[in-house]
Amino acid sequence: MKHPQEMKTYHVSFDSLFSAVKNFTEIASNFSERLQDLDKNNPILLRIMNDQLMFLERAFTDPLGLPDRPFYRHVIYAPSSHNKYVGESFPGIYDALFDIENRVDPSKAWEEVKRQISIAAFTVQAAAGTLREVA
Repeated sequence: MKHPQEMKTYHVSFDSLFSAVKNFTEIASNFSERLQDLDKNNPILLRIMNDQLMFLERAFTDPLGLPDRPFYRHVIYAPSSHNKYVGESFPGIYDALFDIENRVDPSKAWEEVKRQISIAAFTVQAAAGTLREVA
């Protein structure tokens, strides 16, 4: 970690994101098992699973887009604002951390990092919800 002391000072934690990713992994594993056991001759069940996969991808988007780049809406993967040729995982968090040293007010910079972590955690949790078993 590049800024461990500052993260303590400004109470920045990735715990919510790590928890959301762990939950997503468990639910995705369960979804994969259900997919393997799926009766492929049942068009209703096929449609349900297909719809869940469609909603999964949509769940990873934020209608407001990334900060200062509303045209990039994918929260998990998008080009960095600092390098348009390379995609970054969690670009909102990446850019917020990258910009810390250039911000005049470090408190506001760290608040933006916390906000981006919160958006990412919420998005991953919402995506996990799309894969839950339909009653």
